[in-house]
Amino acid sequence: MSDIQKTDVIIIGAGPCGLFAVFELGLLDLRCHLVDILDKPGGQCAELYPEKPIYDIPALPICTGQELTDRLMEQIAPFDPVFHYGQMAEALEKLDDGSWLLTTSDGGKLNAPVVVYRGRWRLFRAEAPSSVRPR
Repeated sequence: MSDIQKTDVIIIGAGPCGLFAVFELGLLDLRCHLVDILDKPGGQCAELYPEKPIYDIPALPICTGQELTDRLMEQIAPFDPVFHYGQMAEALEKLDDGSWLLTTSDGGKLNAPVVVYRGRWRLFRAEAPSSVRPR
């Protein structure tokens, strides 16, 4: 059994949305850990389309998937996020204190009061408490 790493926010997915979440949360002095099945940041943009032009990023008329990833990594560097590459989020458990315990495919355990999940493919379904479900 591994030690539990505590943090402010767990982000599942290190694609552009996850990386930008680090930036916004960092502005609020919240420490982030990111879990991603890939071995590098950038998600689909960096993995499947690193040289493909992207035209729908605000304030950037054109950039490639890799350029977008590189710019986001530069933008979040001051917040020193912790990356857990090559790991899949396997279990998410709500603890008695209201925080979340995430177990990864390598047996790692992360604990935080907030979990951010944004991904193209659903690897598992985490049920939100009724208090935060859309009406």
